[in-house]
Amino acid sequence: MAASDVVISFMLLVSIYGILSLGLNVKYGHTGLLDFGHVGFYLVGAYTAALFVLGPDDPTDFTAYVIGLGEVPVVGTWPVAIAAATLLAGVIGGLVALPTIRLREDYLAITVLGVSVIFQRIIQSETWLANGPDALRGYSPPLQDLFPLAMETLIGPAMFGLVVAIVWGVATGALGRLRETDSRLPLDGVYAVTTFGLTRLRRRTDALGSATTVSATAGAVAGLLTFALLVAVDPLLSLGAVVSLYTWFVALVAVSHYYGDLARREWTVGIALGTGLLVALLPLPIVDAVGLKSALTLALLGALVAAYYLGVTRVDWLADVKLTVVGVGSLWFVSLWYFLLPILGPLGDGDVGGALNTLVQNVVWLLGFGGDTGIGYAVVFVGELTVNVDYARFQLAAFVLFLAGLYYVLELAVRSPFGRVLRAVRNDETVVKSLGKDPFVYKVQTMVLGSALGGFAGALWAMYAQGLTFTTFAPRITFITLLIMFLGGAGNNKGMILGAAIFWAFQQATTQLASFFPPAVRVNIQAFRLVVVGVLFLLVLYYVPEGLLGREEGTTSEVDG
Repeated sequence: MAASDVVISFMLLVSIYGILSLGLNVKYGHTGLLDFGHVGFYLVGAYTAALFVLGPDDPTDFTAYVIGLGEVPVVGTWPVAIAAATLLAGVIGGLVALPTIRLREDYLAITVLGVSVIFQRIIQSETWLANGPDALRGYSPPLQDLFPLAMETLIGPAMFGLVVAIVWGVATGALGRLRETDSRLPLDGVYAVTTFGLTRLRRRTDALGSATTVSATAGAVAGLLTFALLVAVDPLLSLGAVVSLYTWFVALVAVSHYYGDLARREWTVGIALGTGLLVALLPLPIVDAVGLKSALTLALLGALVAAYYLGVTRVDWLADVKLTVVGVGSLWFVSLWYFLLPILGPLGDGDVGGALNTLVQNVVWLLGFGGDTGIGYAVVFVGELTVNVDYARFQLAAFVLFLAGLYYVLELAVRSPFGRVLRAVRNDETVVKSLGKDPFVYKVQTMVLGSALGGFAGALWAMYAQGLTFTTFAPRITFITLLIMFLGGAGNNKGMILGAAIFWAFQQATTQLASFFPPAVRVNIQAFRLVVVGVLFLLVLYYVPEGLLGREEGTTSEVDG
């Protein structure tokens, strides 16, 4: 599996858990409602969506569920299923809130935790409802049968044009935000090109008066151009390369924005940390003896941690940027893992073409490579490439669109009068009452909104997993979501995305590290990481209570400038 395929899977999970965490952040981060039962609404959304798209129950296939609406026109489609899952989770959240919302913070948390456990036990014990303790399967995500896309018909170019429209629009929106918030970056020319000149129209008409509208329109133009080019000349590889390189450029601009003020010594320490981590992990693929490679890896990791600890405790300037250099080191390590490590094998065998082939596959992440179907290309110095557009790329584009859209709407809400009242409820209910507002009403509305987002995330999980079991929705999911929230920063919507990315990076990393051990040891490693997650939770609460990005208080300014 190419490194790009691993990252695609990673980003899908980040999108789902980012939305789930946004829902919990609405409750706790913005309003102060501690909900230990958030996973219950995640469960409601997942099972509701699955029952909407499943066909009628067939007793001969050893499954049982209360209803399957998949064959009902319009109703049995994924858009309706997602809407129903979101709505039902929100309604149930409101119903749960009515009798419990007046409870004190800790009692509220425990009560809603009990409600979520009841939901889980109902699914487990009531076999007629959703197949009981067995997996609920038999449905497919939307449009999956169209993939890998065939470019010979209009459907293939249209679907890839849609993917390009989403990716280009989201990337352009991010570039526009970076351009407006950091005057040091000379991005006006690039932004004018990537928006196809729409920035000039923005100054002349109110119809394109926001950066969000400009980026969405630019995405639509990019999608239409992609469709037209694929119909006319079929340059799939070139188009995939251009869009992928554009996203890499935006990522580099983002890194420059966040780390541009660092001194050379701080960059040096960060790169040294990332390189040291890579060196510490080298015994895993090289040494065969399990005990020896475990001992060597632990010793090297211990030395790296000790060096970092001594540095931050004895060097004043390093103590001031202790988390920043860890961020730089993490990015450096990921870059080495993604770009360098995959090509070392072919280079070691003297296969320069194979190394370039692998590098191209990881750089052009928007396209899939290999397989029995696809378009063949012969590239100088690279060799033969079979290119296709698989379903995972389409699904990722859809999930990122959902995440970006919900993030944008929540940012608007946070900066609105409604958001200011929520923060006032969190800080001091007496002040809210003195202004003639009823905190109870706003708390119920918050529970409805946050629970609806949990249901939305559950519907996406059902689409991603293509099968549901009650064990997936254990209380630990709520505490993972809490970890994500506190890691990124309670009350900070961007922090939910960052926290989800860090958590799933840890999950993916431990999974890959476990693959170097025998199956018996591998199971223990994957189980032990739950302990590590618990310890990480405590460390975050103790050392970084405000989270990595801190709490973001809303303002009356426009979200999109």
